[in-house]
Amino acid sequence: MPTLVMTGASRGLGRQAAELMLRDDPDLRLVVIARGETLSHPRVTTIRGDLASLAEVRAAAAQVKEQVDGYVGNAALQLKDSRSATADGYELSFGVNVLAHFALIRALTFKPGARIVITGSDAHFGTLRYTFGLVPAPRWTSPAVMARPADVNGRVAYSTSKLGVVYLVHELARRMPDVDVYTFNPAFTPGTDLVRADKLGNWLYHHVFPHIPGANTAERAGAQLATVATGPRPAPSGSYIDRDKVTPSAPESYDQEREHELWTALESMTATDGTPDSGTR
Repeated sequence: MPTLVMTGASRGLGRQAAELMLRDDPDLRLVVIARGETLSHPRVTTIRGDLASLAEVRAAAAQVKEQVDGYVGNAALQLKDSRSATADGYELSFGVNVLAHFALIRALTFKPGARIVITGSDAHFGTLRYTFGLVPAPRWTSPAVMARPADVNGRVAYSTSKLGVVYLVHELARRMPDVDVYTFNPAFTPGTDLVRADKLGNWLYHHVFPHIPGANTAERAGAQLATVATGPRPAPSGSYIDRDKVTPSAPESYDQEREHELWTALESMTATDGTPDSGTR
């Protein structure tokens, strides 16, 4: 029975993806890490854990005793500003959108041939064509600076964290040659609770933005994520998958120096004894 670990399965496109994967594979077992209630299904195991706490991330991963066949990191958030912090003192959107995925992937043990999918965003392009002017372009600095709470536009922090996701996927693909790793971009998908921390933005996201031409839907995006996660091998490891097509990510996202710098910083942030672990599992 294949086992898949998933975050962000409680609502929106993640829930849609989870339900479809369970429907289409009667042998699939899904381990969902979440703070609250998730899917009620005989093949779903829910592990309580807050992704904004490294201690809870580690504790949740420790409950997954077996080697797993995949990881779907769909959890993400977008805030109005960057002043909020995780339990460990890191800027909240960076902590959930990048650091938590890294910590979980490093703590889990994957079977050869497993598949890792992290949900990204075309906001990392930072251009009107992809963001409709709703999300500013990313502002990449050093990871140590980005990980500190600051008086910065929360949407800038969001697009920057999603650029970090692409960097992380590229580095994982190099360091985990026995596993396939992908960034999945659902594109502009209103109707979800991504911006639930912003009352006005959340209302617009549910009632106005779904009518923008070209917008994706949670149902369609969930089906696309399910296919990337459990369907036929979509592309070489490290690829960027825009909805259902393999495409290049932003030119800025191909920077091995930044990718290595991010990896080193994430190792230091997740070290438990003061000494980063440079290996892979």
